[in-house]
Amino acid sequence: MKDPRGGVLADLKLSSCRIVHTDSPIVLLCGGPVKIKERPNDPDPAIRSLRHAITLEQTEFELFRPEEITTWQEDSVFKNLVDFETELAAICSLVVIILESPGSIAELGAFSQLDELRAKLVVIKCSKFSERENKSSFINLGILRHIKETNSRSVKTFPWDISRPHEIEKDTIEDAVNGIGDSLSEIHDTQVLSSEQESHGTTLVCELIRIFVALKRVEIIEYVNLLGFNMSKEKVRRKLFLLENFHLIKAVEYDGATYYCRTNSRYHKLRLSASEGRRLEDVSIILDCNSYYGKSKDRHRLGAIKRFKRENTQ
Repeated sequence: MKDPRGGVLADLKLSSCRIVHTDSPIVLLCGGPVKIKERPNDPDPAIRSLRHAITLEQTEFELFRPEEITTWQEDSVFKNLVDFETELAAICSLVVIILESPGSIAELGAFSQLDELRAKLVVIKCSKFSERENKSSFINLGILRHIKETNSRSVKTFPWDISRPHEIEKDTIEDAVNGIGDSLSEIHDTQVLSSEQESHGTTLVCELIRIFVALKRVEIIEYVNLLGFNMSKEKVRRKLFLLENFHLIKAVEYDGATYYCRTNSRYHKLRLSASEGRRLEDVSIILDCNSYYGKSKDRHRLGAIKRFKRENTQ
């Protein structure tokens, strides 16, 4: 039986493939300090920022803070914090920055310089820094004006005292959460797949793993570059690292070989299109790949697939 993967890749018409956005979006939440209790029975810590207060709310979307991944420097996966947060932002549907700390202002400066990330930005500032009250503010006249050129609704103002976070009113917290939800609702359901979009490259890696069932890193590198995404070994390694930390994929070792398999966690998908306008059905591709691996007696890959299925059904 011929390897179906090569045929699928050759038949893909990238200009007609679309990213279908997940109904369970991830929001990267940056801002002031957050104190999370270490044990469930520990007393609730005092609110330290608006970001802290939002983190404790029940939301219809997943909130993620950059500091939740503490191993990003290990094995030199990322060499600096800017690269880490930039790649992290690519995996998220929205990047929310609450201007309540020096670090959040630095993050705003870094993210606002990249067109793709600037389009994802939502900035929350306190009314103390409103343009009407502080027209000469460097932030208002510089970075925020630059962001508003992309989306006039991407900068939101709420009343709270940054120096007294424990006094933030419940209405302010709820309105901020609802404002994030409103921004998520403005995201289009689908987008044309583009090699110019960093986030599309992340989705492509995740989807290749899903439709081809189990892939080695070297295969992923080969396939994404064959499709014109021009990813270095290091970039693919970074994307795999983050996809695994978000539990979207899992690395499975079998007899000295490592394969990546897709978990059941929800994320963006690819609507595949072939030449001459034909649709490619991902279910058929998955079945063909499983059949090929069995008939070709790919022992290591089959062992990894069996182990993955066993560990994910327990």
